[in-house]
Amino acid sequence: MAMSIRSTRIFNSKRESFLMFFKKGARLLSASSSKYTIKPQKNHMTIAEQIRARIEVRGPLSVADYMRAVLTSPSGGYYMYKDVLGRQGDFTTSPEISQLFGDMVGVWYVNELKKFHAPSQPLQLVELGPGRGTLIADVLNVFKLLRGKEGLSVHLVEISPEFSRIQAEKLCQKGTVQQASFFVEREVSGNIAKGRKYGVKNDDTEGKVTGKKSSFSTITVERPSNLVKKTESKHYQEGVMDDGTPVYWYYSLSEVPNNFSCFLAHEFFDALPVHKFKKTPEGWREILVTTDTDRGPDCFKFVISRFGTPASKIFMKPWDEREEVEVCPDSGLIAQQIAARLEAQGGAALIIDYGSEDESCDTFRAFKQHQQVDPLVSPGTADLTADVDFTYLRNAVSDKALAFGPVSQSHFLKEVGIDLRLKCVVVLYYRVYWSSAPMNRNLNWKVATKCSWSPWVNVSNFLLYFQIF
Repeated sequence: MAMSIRSTRIFNSKRESFLMFFKKGARLLSASSSKYTIKPQKNHMTIAEQIRARIEVRGPLSVADYMRAVLTSPSGGYYMYKDVLGRQGDFTTSPEISQLFGDMVGVWYVNELKKFHAPSQPLQLVELGPGRGTLIADVLNVFKLLRGKEGLSVHLVEISPEFSRIQAEKLCQKGTVQQASFFVEREVSGNIAKGRKYGVKNDDTEGKVTGKKSSFSTITVERPSNLVKKTESKHYQEGVMDDGTPVYWYYSLSEVPNNFSCFLAHEFFDALPVHKFKKTPEGWREILVTTDTDRGPDCFKFVISRFGTPASKIFMKPWDEREEVEVCPDSGLIAQQIAARLEAQGGAALIIDYGSEDESCDTFRAFKQHQQVDPLVSPGTADLTADVDFTYLRNAVSDKALAFGPVSQSHFLKEVGIDLRLKCVVVLYYRVYWSSAPMNRNLNWKVATKCSWSPWVNVSNFLLYFQIF
């Protein structure tokens, strides 16, 4: 029996999205996680200084390595230690504009789950890059009303200590959030000894674990023979919601238990590292990043590799007629991993992001304080992003999936029922307005207008640019 994956990408201004349907097929490749988890550590060097030091030692970096260092470096990456969302941040996402967006996503999931005819089956709700946790919270509210939360568990893939803290405060009951232990001590015979914990906020390693200490944890870089990794769970943090629903945090999708699941990724794929390539008379060459001393110590520039790189030889073909190409290997690998899990256990997936199918060649850019800026100046102070190549994703699962679309995001939201939901919200606030004391009516009407009409009327024009594939 075929299982379906629905992947949808939804974006902000001038952003597109897609809805992908994957059907059950042959076994897919999956991304493997590193053997040991490297916990975040603060660094006195700025991201620009770290990148410049790497270039001085190793030479120019690929754009993918540059993005990875800027966004997710454990020693000060853009996403790691600050809240970058909202009016005071650098960009705003759809769930932060209105609860209606999360309501519609939740309705879509409930409708898809009805097709499995298993209302009491244990379900994992998995989100990649949950941000502040706003979207998953709205989806859970819909589940509570329309499906019930019996047998439900929440699994969040998040590498940022700051965002995991914000998510825990939003989702979990106070006092229930705790760090998980990664290692327990055992004797050579294999018997569990004192059960001493290592790897999380441990100040006394006694030589058992080699690593540096940070405000977050001990960085484990070696596994001694008398330590065994706990296999029952790979999460690094856990908590409980007010209604008893368990919540778990992971550093990678490969660590999430492989069970019947609903996957959600909202503006996640656009932040994955991309390689940039350019066709030259000598063949395909990779576009690299190097220092730009003429502009300043925190400035960098693009250069073209003199010879073919491993990435250019793997991803580009001599007969390709395009002039410039962006490739995101991680996106294809993660899509395959999700498809493999749905093939094995069943479920549904919704991927919400911006991009196109026209194989755009130059979409790498940066946003700071809601304005587009130079991505090679002052790295670590602005968000880096690139459009998702949906053609590449389709090709990555072409022998196991069927793709339909695209349709506009506005069409998707209307088909799910956002107009009806909007009317219900307006009626609710209208009743609140007339049941209020006259002195409070003006205030309540302003709140009603802001919460219901304003966000979606304001975005209706650019919704036409969004595509759901």
